[in-house]
Amino acid sequence: MSKPLPYGPADDEAALGYVREALSRSQRGNWEALLADDRVLQTYRVLKSLDARAAERSVRERDAIKLAEHQRDAGLITHAEYADHYRQFTTWRKRASRFNTVLHQYLDLTADRVRRVHHDSVAESLRSTLLALAVAVDDHRQAHAGEESLADTALWARLRLLPWPTADDAGHRLVDAVAAERSRRTAARHHENSSIQYQGSHVTGENVDVADLLLEITDNAEPTCDRSQLVELWKQRTPDLLESDAAKVAASTKKGSYATYRLRRSLTFLESHGMIERNAEGDTAKVTVINRNALLSLRRQWDVARFALGDAEL
Repeated sequence: MSKPLPYGPADDEAALGYVREALSRSQRGNWEALLADDRVLQTYRVLKSLDARAAERSVRERDAIKLAEHQRDAGLITHAEYADHYRQFTTWRKRASRFNTVLHQYLDLTADRVRRVHHDSVAESLRSTLLALAVAVDDHRQAHAGEESLADTALWARLRLLPWPTADDAGHRLVDAVAAERSRRTAARHHENSSIQYQGSHVTGENVDVADLLLEITDNAEPTCDRSQLVELWKQRTPDLLESDAAKVAASTKKGSYATYRLRRSLTFLESHGMIERNAEGDTAKVTVINRNALLSLRRQWDVARFALGDAEL
């Protein structure tokens, strides 16, 4: 049975300290109260605040170790002093990685609960089913182009004109949602003007594709993947890069794989924003998602900028 929460529904400052304690191993017993209908939105706000603070701390820590590295190279601090800075950094990074894993598990759980409490789950389910039906009908229509029956033609003509409700009530039709869904399924890097602004940074569609791949092959329980697995999957999804002129030049000059270079560039971007970290265990290179929510946010912002046909964010 849950205990009453020791703060009011509007006291987010007190909630912040309470939720932080609730994320620790010894204090995870009162989530029933934190996820109750009348408190879940406040819990979600607080978890988002903790996530933002963790991201800011990550940027500060990484900037600090980079500064220490420059100071060492410039002779302003000794190698021993830099080594001490780096030990402190790695200790913080391990602790932060564990905290972020737990935080994002509860953030995902809370976000799902908010949707259930504050959205009409039946309407959402019907909306999703309608889109799936329309895509299937359009697939059938395209597969039998020129051979459609009158029934096929009449069904698609009716479906495409159905209204597609959105938060801004912009007057979209189901045909717009089908087109957006098809576009979503293609590689983001193939979109014209393939870039957006995210938290003040220029983000390419290729960055989004790599974020998608990481989200697909990791989860909150297993946030780490082998770099070799990531490289292999990336090459499977980017055959055009393997056959490009740039790839042929790289091969002729023995500069390595062009597709792998493109992947590495996006991983560097995601790491610089505190979303992932790369490390090695013996002879095996690993990639670990340390801020899953940020990767999801990046994808959502891309979708909003490119398609603008989904629901409003929480």
